[in-house]
Amino acid sequence: MLVVSDLDGTLLDHHTYSFEPAKQALTELAHRNIPVVLNTSKTRTELVQILSDLQLTTPYIVENGSAIYSADGQQCDVLGKPREVLLKALDQAREQGFSFQSYRDFGLAGVIEHTGLDQAAAEASLAREFTEPLIWKGSAKQRSSFVHWIQAQGLQCLEGGRFLHVMGRCDKGVAMQRLIKTYYPENEGPVVALGDSDNDTAMLARANIAVCIRPASGERLAPATRGTIIHTEAFGPEGWAEALNDILKNR
Repeated sequence: MLVVSDLDGTLLDHHTYSFEPAKQALTELAHRNIPVVLNTSKTRTELVQILSDLQLTTPYIVENGSAIYSADGQQCDVLGKPREVLLKALDQAREQGFSFQSYRDFGLAGVIEHTGLDQAAAEASLAREFTEPLIWKGSAKQRSSFVHWIQAQGLQCLEGGRFLHVMGRCDKGVAMQRLIKTYYPENEGPVVALGDSDNDTAMLARANIAVCIRPASGERLAPATRGTIIHTEAFGPEGWAEALNDILKNR
């Protein structure tokens, strides 16, 4: 068995970023030698501290499937596009009249305001390598045009829990499959994936057991998968623990 998890709104509380309610389940997974792999929109810099806090020593996926890092961070398999390419495209998008604010515009103070992170965590979040999160400022019709324009540049927009992410054509599902093939080729048990946002659907669709954490806002996910789908009643880490405890009881 292998557990692959999103962070914000899933293993971490959407508002406080706490994982306290999931600690017991994490301990039980470690006791059973079941790996927990993080698959997140966060940056590599953010993951270094979070992995330490969670006491995880597993490979991980950053920035919505853009890159896979070995547990020690020394090996990197890049699937996405460099941030410089994205920023150039966004400059051109502004020239086309599209209205948005991205991380580059926010600066440190803006990231703190929009995310609720403390200064150190916000600085780590700004260390983007492969994605550019943004907040849309135009109409819904203009947003649709923007998404199509970005696609025409060979890129994509992916909806997360807080931001619209501009990135290369990769996703959490493809990255998860590649990570398993590279680091866990002998895994014979089910792959359990947990997520709460649209950017998690590709990962959930490729899992044997897809755990759809009740989202802090918006509709529940409905991934297209042949596997088992579990919808939690609780939010965030409470829902994470709820689902994993039930799954472990049946093993």
